[in-house]
Amino acid sequence: MKDQSFYYDMKDKTKEPTFFFMLNCVLLTRVNNDLESGDNQFEQEINVYLANLLTAFSNPSYVDRLRPYLSEHDIEVFRRLEGSDDARLKYTVYKANADFLLFSIGVFDSAGEELLPVGPEFRHGHQGQMGKAQSYYHFAFSYSKRLPAVGDTVTDVLEQLSKGFEKYVTILTYLRGEYFDIVKRISDGEIYHLTRSVEATGKRIEIRKKQNEFLDAYMEWKNQGTNESKGRVISMAEELRSLDPAFTYKPV
Repeated sequence: MKDQSFYYDMKDKTKEPTFFFMLNCVLLTRVNNDLESGDNQFEQEINVYLANLLTAFSNPSYVDRLRPYLSEHDIEVFRRLEGSDDARLKYTVYKANADFLLFSIGVFDSAGEELLPVGPEFRHGHQGQMGKAQSYYHFAFSYSKRLPAVGDTVTDVLEQLSKGFEKYVTILTYLRGEYFDIVKRISDGEIYHLTRSVEATGKRIEIRKKQNEFLDAYMEWKNQGTNESKGRVISMAEELRSLDPAFTYKPV
């Protein structure tokens, strides 16, 4: 078994299979939040599913395998599957997107969407994401019933995830702070510097793009010598100087 399949306890200098560490975190979270599984078979199966999901996402190769099925927007998912009669493809796509949303909302949403340097097209709102994930699990459940190979256990779990999605997000939300310590490790100052770093990188990319556009406009003016091409050079120079005050050029 590969080392990535193990969890290392740096304090005790011991290791155990990652799945058992994740399952233990799920069970302890339930106990601490009065959400014990008890003898409920469905909830016990959910525990195993959540532990497997957390274990899978701890492996970068799993995310790479999942990536081709993921879409940012509902419409992209529906368009991809529109007209398809392949129940397995529909099951796979809906389940992949539902699992990704459950993991994303439960494990990382607490960082604060307002702090992330991304455009509004990537912000759907917490409730919107929750509703979308529930719908995806419901669709995955529906199509799983057409696939005997999936099995009744997974089908039942998908139905429970759709119906009780908010509860399972609550479990992961508590788990991430108590056992993963993600939020505590990333301070406001670190978030600020990370944001500034991303912004600086974006600015460098924008400056490089404008430099290429300016050179293209300048060469066009040199070749054509028209007033229109001259105007483009002057306009590009002004845009570039607004991004990079140190930029200078010989006026045309």
